[in-house]
Amino acid sequence: MIKKLVSVSLVAVMILSMLTGCGVSELGYLKLSKEVGSLTQFSFNNSTQIEISEEAAGEKYSADMDLDGVVNIDELQSMYMAFDLAFKFNEIEVEEPIKFKISENKLYVSKNSILEVVAYENLLNGTSDSKEIIEELYSNDLENIEYILLANLNELYGIDYEVNYIDLYDDTMDYLTATFKGFNTKLVTKVRNGYSIKLTPEIAVNFVKRLVTYISENREMVFDETVKYAENLYVNNNIEGITEEEKEELILELRDGRQDFYDFIDEAMLMLESEELSYYEDMLKGSTVKEEILKEGKSYKQIEQAEVVVENTVMGKVYSKTVITPQDVEKTTVDNIITLDELETLYDVTENRINPVQQVQLQWYSDSSYAQIDKLRLDGKTEWDSQPYSLIENRVYLPLRYIGESFGEEVQWDNENKKAYIIRNNEKIDMTGLLVDSKTMVKIRDFEKLGYKITYEQVEGLSTAVIIK
Repeated sequence: MIKKLVSVSLVAVMILSMLTGCGVSELGYLKLSKEVGSLTQFSFNNSTQIEISEEAAGEKYSADMDLDGVVNIDELQSMYMAFDLAFKFNEIEVEEPIKFKISENKLYVSKNSILEVVAYENLLNGTSDSKEIIEELYSNDLENIEYILLANLNELYGIDYEVNYIDLYDDTMDYLTATFKGFNTKLVTKVRNGYSIKLTPEIAVNFVKRLVTYISENREMVFDETVKYAENLYVNNNIEGITEEEKEELILELRDGRQDFYDFIDEAMLMLESEELSYYEDMLKGSTVKEEILKEGKSYKQIEQAEVVVENTVMGKVYSKTVITPQDVEKTTVDNIITLDELETLYDVTENRINPVQQVQLQWYSDSSYAQIDKLRLDGKTEWDSQPYSLIENRVYLPLRYIGESFGEEVQWDNENKKAYIIRNNEKIDMTGLLVDSKTMVKIRDFEKLGYKITYEQVEGLSTAVIIK
């Protein structure tokens, strides 16, 4: 099965690398593409418009995006990127651009991004349950915060590149040029200042037929070059969690996948002889994809246009223009941040203050360590959750902070005296607290000290407790 997946993956790489033929226009396109791809420090501006027709989605949608930023990828293991995103979806438009940064292998977004949640909730639902909460959070707890840490990219992808970006790109281009040196795409046209590619269903079908035929006729060379390239990637890159011995096993699997690759190509050739491609060609008739890559002074411009037509109906359109200009880019650090987990905690605290829980129902079985929790909030919204509970001397203990803060109470733990308190009007209300796995647990009945009503019943091993504020 793994060998089959490897074979399919290799073919996918080859088909996606369709512009590596030996024609004059293809070579010119490759040279210009390599100039762009070899840049490691540059500024960029992208403008994209997307339209989805009423026939495709039930109603008409449009989106406009503008990105403006800089990139420094001298070293892939410490790449740097900073850009502003302005976005408009139908009539909803961001008030100020959202800033993104990749620095020291971490992805950040500016705090104003959470305000846009409100706008898009309104668009999708006609109202926003979180508007008051987010505005309160933004104005108070996030006053001195600039960025939210979304992800650690090393942990997300687990890849640490040890090679120079230019070397990696050059290796890829050398592989493609060597592998497809005898193939002419017949897709590239020379235009002023650059090159143009245009695809229609008919052109695409003819291209796929010629490409698969080329791979079939040169299968031994194509497979050998591809395996050699893949081996080089394994050798020159560190992949977290994969040992040198495992790399060797993967390389052996690649080499042993020759027959699976040949079989896959034979299946592809049989498909070309069927009517399947003709069916898709007829169904998508009228669709077009066009790309231009141009060099104007020191800058490079890429323009992409597409129109999708299905059974004579226009489903959508895309237009995108990107301008890339070489320039020195200084890497900067990101200060005044909050993690996503910390933000979620602050959101919960703010929600519990503004829209507190009025009733909590807990249900648990004696042989389970978690209780099912149903919470009813002030505005009538219900939520489901689960929390650990402890059974001590036949009494049920629950997490004080979770339950108390859900009701909008202020919770404190006195570590010296090993006591938990609820703070009301600067007065401490003593709760019977115990530390269990670093959580302060309290008896359900302790909530009666706060004036809450408690009901309890047990039916066939299922216990149900209700706490009403």
